[in-house]
Parts: sequence; C-alpha cells; structure tokens
Amino acid sequence: MKKEPLGKLERAEKKVKEIMDFYNHLAWFLVVNSIVLIVRFKMIDSFSVEFDVVGKNVTNWIDVNMTILPLLWLFGLTCHGLYVFKDKFRFYKNWEQRQIEKYMEEDNDTKYM
Repeated sequence: MKKEPLGKLERAEKKVKEIMDFYNHLAWFLVVNSIVLIVRFKMIDSFSVEFDVVGKNVTNWIDVNMTILPLLWLFGLTCHGLYVFKDKFRFYKNWEQRQIEKYMEEDNDTKYM
C-alpha cells in the first residue's frame, strides 16, 4: 500500500513537531546536566571523607561517569539538531552551485588558441 504524499499543512506540522522535540531535548539536556554539575562540584566535596574510606577508585569512577555521559548526550543532541535543521544547511549547496556556474561562465569567456 502506497503512502500518499503529505500536504503542505501536514509537512509544516511535522516540521514544527520535530523542532519542538529538539528544543525539549535541549531543555532536558540543560536541566539534567546542570544538576549533575551541581552535584559533582558541591555535594561530592562534602562526601569526600566517606570516599576516602572506600577508596580513590570510587571518586575516579564518579568523575569519569559525570564527564563521559554528558559528552555522549551532547553528541546525541548534536546529531538530533543536525537532523532537525538539515534544511538550514542548504546555503552550502547553493554556494557550490553558484561556484560551478561562475567557473562555467569563466570557461566560456576564455578564448582558447
């Protein structure tokens, strides 16, 4: 069964939903990682005495997780943003097409001997 092409309204609604989903993703990223940073830099220091008893490995494990996980999430957020705003990057294709046309015109203007 073939899908019918989406009309203008459906495409616009789909695009707006994609953009809103990205902004929600960005908001959650900022909120959660702000909390992670606050926990990391404020609360972990207050528990440092208890961590000394358990060992330095626990502190290193927490540091690595609180650094790597936000970076991985940032990578996912970046991919999500590139997917949602892929239409905004058409300037590169337009520039490329203009350059091709420019060099073709220059080639036509040049007289070969």
